[in-house]
Amino acid sequence: MNQGYSKSKWHVLYTRPKFEKQISQTIAEMQIENYLPLVTVFRRWSDRIKKIEEPLFSGYVFVKKASKVVDLLQIPGVVRFVSTAGVPDVISEEEINKIKLVSSEGKDIQKEDFYSAGDQVMVTRGAFTGIKGTLIRSINQESRFLIRLPLLKQAISIEIAASDLVKIH
Repeated sequence: MNQGYSKSKWHVLYTRPKFEKQISQTIAEMQIENYLPLVTVFRRWSDRIKKIEEPLFSGYVFVKKASKVVDLLQIPGVVRFVSTAGVPDVISEEEINKIKLVSSEGKDIQKEDFYSAGDQVMVTRGAFTGIKGTLIRSINQESRFLIRLPLLKQAISIEIAASDLVKIH
């Protein structure tokens, strides 16, 4: 829902990668309400495994009060407001509360790939490993995808887990 900048609605800032925590802290210092959902993950380096917190949505910070729009856009690492046709998109308080509820549970939250029709994909496991194609649609929510294979000038519908696909950029 696009409603322009609003003091009572949440807006989404698009940020440079790895700047989310710094931007959230800077916004808080400006006394502007913001939300950066974090998840705890384990990262392996060559000599150790470390538990770290990283953004649930990489590259995004939610901001409630947008009266200082120009100031927000001047923060190092802020790219722009997420918008449609130049009008900042609004996310409802209800959606923010859903994210907060899920994050607060502290359970095993996993980010999932979001596939859309037209995505270029490659199969990463199983008999079809390495096959690239265009995702036409998800036939059901679970694991059936229709993939166009331009090389063969064919399309196939296969039962495959979404975790066995990867987007090609």
